Amino acid sequence: MSAKPDHVPGDRVLDVNIFDLPGAAENAHLAWKALSGTHPLLWTPHHGGHWIATSGELIEKIYGSPALFSNREVGIPAKKFLVEMLPIQRDGDQHKAFRALIEPALRPAAVQRYGVQARQLAIRIIEDLLPRGKCEFVADFSLVMPLSIFLSIVDLPVDDREELHALARASSRSPTAEQRHAAFQQIIVYLERWIAKRRAEPGDDLLSTIIHSHVDGRPLTHTEVLGMSVLLLFAGLDTVASMMAFVMRYLADHPEHRRWIIENPQQVSFAVEELMRRHGVANNVRTVVQDVELDGVLLRAGDLIVAPNCLHGLDEQQFAHADEVDFSRRPTATGTFGWGPHRCAGANLARMEMRILLEEWLKRIPDFEVDPAKAVVQQTGTVNGVLQLPLRWAA
Repeated sequence: MSAKPDHVPGDRVLDVNIFDLPGAAENAHLAWKALSGTHPLLWTPHHGGHWIATSGELIEKIYGSPALFSNREVGIPAKKFLVEMLPIQRDGDQHKAFRALIEPALRPAAVQRYGVQARQLAIRIIEDLLPRGKCEFVADFSLVMPLSIFLSIVDLPVDDREELHALARASSRSPTAEQRHAAFQQIIVYLERWIAKRRAEPGDDLLSTIIHSHVDGRPLTHTEVLGMSVLLLFAGLDTVASMMAFVMRYLADHPEHRRWIIENPQQVSFAVEELMRRHGVANNVRTVVQDVELDGVLLRAGDLIVAPNCLHGLDEQQFAHADEVDFSRRPTATGTFGWGPHRCAGANLARMEMRILLEEWLKRIPDFEVDPAKAVVQQTGTVNGVLQLPLRWAA
């Protein structure tokens, strides 16, 4: 652990490890919410020392001030990743230039094309599970449907799905820096092989597009290609799968919400937004660009801040009865995908996949519950996740 810097007031120090928050295995979101208390801005000595914003107001202010809070670090501790992940680790015009290379593949029209495949796959998986009367949702669905769609977008072997997700999860949530680095290095080795193949034999997939793109009138360097490829892999292999599992955990305990979705099929998009508001998964990192006061505290240039998206969604000042899922809420600004120039580029894809899950699962398995004989296991980190979700129903 790091010593407290002189500019950190003693009453802001909290001895917590975001990769192992107390109670996270039982309920990751309540573990984050437990940090909210006297002060909205806290400092922890773990992982090199960093701030944690615990109020929706602060999180909005941080996201809305990119000139003061840079995206150049995306992990805890600093320099966590072995390559610069593009475009998110660039700011301003450089960020826009690199982001423009992937945005066409994630626009609504493109996402609709993926939706046909996603729906067919979801139906096949659910109908295979139905007669069993049970499943381990993470392994049987949330690591299958969204990951398979992502792998088709970049044209990587679907058989590599489980291995790649395990590496992405280890890179985001392993308890030690050594474990996270080891997993990240394996991801790089994997991608290096495929980048070499696509350079020689390009296709019409997103990975080929990146490899053969230009930015500012020049081809991308190998390091830039690798950085963009790593980011795509992380975004495609973990966040949506985690969100699906959190949502299904909630619906398993709330039959009234399941009935509402079934009885209001034209409003399923509202249900998706509200469920994602309640179950944010990304806990983003920002770097202080220059000395600045925030929440009455002086932050020094170079300080790191973790802004947990879920704490915006769980803030009572932002949403009345924030712990509760209320489908009568109408869409408003939530922290699910962040704000500003670095807002999640894959938001359209995530919404589409979540909608398909709700529609096709509840059509076939309207009544289900958590298997009381087995444990639900959750975890925090830079991405909140569900490691195990045993469900059962009447076959």
